Amino acid sequence: MRDTPRTVRQELDAALRRELARDERLEWHGMKLARIEPKGFAIYLFAIPWTGFALFWMAMASLMTSADAGAGILAWGFPAFGIPFVLIGLAMLALPFVPMFLRGRILFAVTDSRVLQLSLGRELTVVSVPASRIGDIVRRESGDGSGSVELTLSSPVANFVGRQSSKMAVGRVEDVRGAYEAILILSQRD
Repeated sequence: MRDTPRTVRQELDAALRRELARDERLEWHGMKLARIEPKGFAIYLFAIPWTGFALFWMAMASLMTSADAGAGILAWGFPAFGIPFVLIGLAMLALPFVPMFLRGRILFAVTDSRVLQLSLGRELTVVSVPASRIGDIVRRESGDGSGSVELTLSSPVANFVGRQSSKMAVGRVEDVRGAYEAILILSQRD
């Protein structure tokens, strides 16, 4: 009998079940939504001039070197210098559309002891944050109930009196209020 191929969602659900400890209880879980955020287009303020200038550079370099019959390798090399800059510009222009490519590949979960992010690309990546590291919690909610929760994570720094902080975002998910409440309860346990 052949195994039927599993969907990405089924793979992530199976990975989540494997990740949970025997006595760990799942409080909330949700998939990252594939939504293009309008604020993601702010990079266009930089990306459009960057790409435009890189294309202008390549065009002008091509014109100047093609006019000189003795340019030799410069006729190809000088304009080609702009190729990496054009590629960087195109990557910046594509950046707001990245969530569409990640659709259905990221699962967030909150258990009774930690927050998890499971990402399935070429390999499974699991980010696990214990309750003791959760600091400030910020919820951003849209009118349809979807949104994100941003966590400030702290960790002690060796040979230093104090803590270092970093961020983790849960979202954009459908039930952001459910995620927020589960994380809030988790953060108050420790």
